[in-house]
Amino acid sequence: MDSPDYYTKKILVLGCGNILYGDDGFGPVVADYLISNYKIPENAAVLNLGLSTRGFIFDILLSEQKPKRIIIVDAVSYPPKADLSGPGGTQGSKKKTASDDGREPGEIFEVPLDNLVKEKVDDFSFHQGPTSNLLKELRDICGVEIVIIAAQPESISTEMKQGLSEPLKKAVIEMSELIYNRYLNPNVDKENLNYVHSNCNYPRC
Repeated sequence: MDSPDYYTKKILVLGCGNILYGDDGFGPVVADYLISNYKIPENAAVLNLGLSTRGFIFDILLSEQKPKRIIIVDAVSYPPKADLSGPGGTQGSKKKTASDDGREPGEIFEVPLDNLVKEKVDDFSFHQGPTSNLLKELRDICGVEIVIIAAQPESISTEMKQGLSEPLKKAVIEMSELIYNRYLNPNVDKENLNYVHSNCNYPRC
């Protein structure tokens, strides 16, 4: 059986998250925005994976053809609160807010794969432990570059709630522009690109 066409692409941009839980749907919305508003080059594919990231990464791992680079987009509260509380702290008794994580809602940043936290254990988002292990195998064994770019959510709803918060709606456009200019625009010198945005702390900005 032939492999799907996107297995032959050098670059994959994957929008991950659950659109039924507010800001957790950020990644899929970014993927849809890129597909609708930008011309994706022949050597790349942009996919709205929703909740199917783990199975998709597993299939890539088993495939004979693999991309050279995978860019994952999601909403992540990072660093986690547990890392911000000292010995004997009472972080667990507080309601989680973006300020607890030291980032403003809508802030864009890179998440190092080796520091990927086991968050959102009740859904199938990419940053559960098993999926991060698959990503590490792709990087360490198969030589695939893994880039994880996230936006700080205003909140992650524990109940079904469709639609992004206002900060994340604005971040969709910023994230899309960043990804296109950095990874997808064939007319941009990616070695010398100096993309700057006032609300972006992505290390390469």
